[in-house]
Amino acid sequence: MASVIKIGDQWRAQVRRKGFPAETRTFSTKGQATAWAATTEANMMALKHQDVRIISKMTVADLIDRYAKEIGTVKPFGKNKAAVLAALRTQLGDTRLPDLTIERLTQHLQARQKAGAGGVTIAIDLTYLGSVLKAAKNLWRLPVDPSVTAGARDNMRYLGLSPKSKERDRRPTADELTKLKAHFKEKLRQRIPMPDLIDFAVATAMRLGEIIALRWQDLDERHRTIIIRDRKHPQEKIGNDQEVPLLGEAFDIVLRQPRNSGEDRIFPVTEGSVSTIFPRACNALGIEDLRFHDLRHEGVSRLFEQRYSIEEVALVSGHRDWKMLSRYLHLRARDLHRHDLQETN
Repeated sequence: MASVIKIGDQWRAQVRRKGFPAETRTFSTKGQATAWAATTEANMMALKHQDVRIISKMTVADLIDRYAKEIGTVKPFGKNKAAVLAALRTQLGDTRLPDLTIERLTQHLQARQKAGAGGVTIAIDLTYLGSVLKAAKNLWRLPVDPSVTAGARDNMRYLGLSPKSKERDRRPTADELTKLKAHFKEKLRQRIPMPDLIDFAVATAMRLGEIIALRWQDLDERHRTIIIRDRKHPQEKIGNDQEVPLLGEAFDIVLRQPRNSGEDRIFPVTEGSVSTIFPRACNALGIEDLRFHDLRHEGVSRLFEQRYSIEEVALVSGHRDWKMLSRYLHLRARDLHRHDLQETN
């Protein structure tokens, strides 16, 4: 309830309501005091009133824990987001919410930069922290300021940090692919079918994580398609299944894989093992600056060179934003001249 009383030549307004700290203000006129009390009480009733004292002892760790419990169970996080939130909890968890300012976040940026983190990595930190703060403000009605992450992001340029990643245009040459496959074929004790994985990655333009998660039960031999479960998506982490065609030699590669009892995966290997032995082979062969993920880029580039439309390429590659495919169009433009020369010869 609200009360207004005269104290000397001033008027003191006080609002008390269950679930909120008492609010008191002093005014020079009774009208001002009455208006403030009415507005404050109405905001409390509408859950719009926010008092910073209710977060005085809360920390960033408290918010991240609640976010993971309430949001993460409804909309499960991807591996990257879960890892980033865990790291933020370690690095900023003890910070009290009233102390989470642009200055404090800028100090965090500088510490991350000193530890070797790049601009893209730091920008991701701010994005996920911003998501937590927005949930706290809009969903839990806590008096926090999500805009502090935007302010810290603006300071990145003063630190020489770019939030944009550098686009890679590294493509393996035919000779490099031949050498890599020959290298792995010589490894008689090598259980991982690396030659097939290399060819399959190029033929399908799939991510490594998608390849090793493919299952026999999702293979449609009649239509030469397969379902990629929970394919990478900016919003949907679970249930984003997509049926894709197995073009070129991809279908034959699948069929020649052995079916192991008790194992439904077509390629029963781990992402970590492939990510370890692939660069090791590149080093042994003197192949510089080549990553397994570049095989996906190679696959997308070849689809454009074969004159598939951008819609068709997106269906195969899983790109949700066609703008992400725009850099491959430059490769296609150059190759069209090459195709014309081949046709005239």
